[in-house]
Amino acid sequence: MNSAHTSQHRGAALAFSAQQASSVFTSFFSTALVPRLNSHWLVASALMASACAPSLAIANLVDDSQLDLTARTLYYNNDTRGEAKNQPTGEQLGQGFILNGRSGYTDGPVGLGVDAMGMLGLKLSGRDGYNTATGLFPQHSDNSAPGSFASARFALKAKVNKTVAKAGFQSLNLPVIKTNDGRLLPSLYRGYTLHSTDVDNLALDAGFIDRVQGRNQTHYQPLKATGKASGFSSGLSYAGGRYTPVKALEVSYYFAQLNDFYQQNFVGVTKTLPIGPGKLKADLRYFNSRGNGNDYGGSVDNNAYGGIVSWSAWGNTLGLGYQQLTGASGFPYLDPGQTVDGVSTDTSGGSTGLISESPLSKFKTAHERALVVRYSAKLDALGLTGLSFNSSYVSGSHARASSTSGNQNEWVRTLGLSYQLPERVAKGVTLAWKNVTYRTNITGTRSQDQNMLVVNWKFGLL
Repeated sequence: MNSAHTSQHRGAALAFSAQQASSVFTSFFSTALVPRLNSHWLVASALMASACAPSLAIANLVDDSQLDLTARTLYYNNDTRGEAKNQPTGEQLGQGFILNGRSGYTDGPVGLGVDAMGMLGLKLSGRDGYNTATGLFPQHSDNSAPGSFASARFALKAKVNKTVAKAGFQSLNLPVIKTNDGRLLPSLYRGYTLHSTDVDNLALDAGFIDRVQGRNQTHYQPLKATGKASGFSSGLSYAGGRYTPVKALEVSYYFAQLNDFYQQNFVGVTKTLPIGPGKLKADLRYFNSRGNGNDYGGSVDNNAYGGIVSWSAWGNTLGLGYQQLTGASGFPYLDPGQTVDGVSTDTSGGSTGLISESPLSKFKTAHERALVVRYSAKLDALGLTGLSFNSSYVSGSHARASSTSGNQNEWVRTLGLSYQLPERVAKGVTLAWKNVTYRTNITGTRSQDQNMLVVNWKFGLL
């Protein structure tokens, strides 16, 4: 699509009805996305269709299917406070569409199905060259950004009892691997996964991931860890699970290995207790990370100890936590998959399982200690139905970016408001604002001020 086509969509999301939005996206999907699909996924889909030929199987496959469309309008403003001369204040407005389809399963001992996701991002405003500071749209080496970007992804799935195997695109939320949905479109992984809840009180996960698609990208690319790397990984393998031996107690363990970068063990314990009018929740986490193979990202030697205790009552939740890193290196995790003309860059956008996880910092530098304070409230009790407030403050100290840097510090303050419109006004519409202030003197980082305004409209089509 060219910029003229993009201008036709400017501000369109706020005026679309559900039928209009569905028509536009379906038309784009059939004319622009389908030709981009890899041939082997089309062949696999054809084989799946032939396997599901019996009429009863097809009926169950369709009757249990779900299809929804999310229209997301996002205004993003990121001020680097003059610390990055080549990255002035990033200010952009974009419109995203996410069409998400999930089929049911065929009859028989092995149920078969297919999932699909189509994504379209439109640039409504913002000068070329401002993209680097926002990560909202794809970025070319000449600092230009296209007026639109899109992709379509498919996955085949099979189910036996309560065990599901899936091959294709993946959205994951595990301590050792997570997707990120903090911009117009979500990031995705490609690979094979297995999830089972056949055993009571036990959830098991395993998988192999070989590609990542960043949240502002249209293509898959090889994996690597964050930071400067001399090569790419052949893939990430993971396995683990969560066990609930008694009510309100969960114990979890996961192992992950990013070939030629690092291997990581995670142990977690959560416990919830009723106290007075509310409940107290303790969340303890430990990561052990070491190097693997060629160590393309440099030597890895890190332990991350963290815990947070939260008390919830009357719609309010207050949490206090502490985290400390030991070892010679920082905490390793997957690069989010953002690129410049297909070349992976060390950019923000990845997610971790650390309790210090924040919008502009993970607090992952070697030897860093972090104090965490989080507070959120649902304001229904004040007569403000549908309005929520959330905030956090994370302060990091004793960070050592290098052997000669000495102790360095950083902090992040986050404030947010979210309002879900009443169904009688507009069903499935949420308005949100987030303000982030980041200050740092850690080598290789820069202070930033960030504001985001989001209108999110999700409605079912099937």
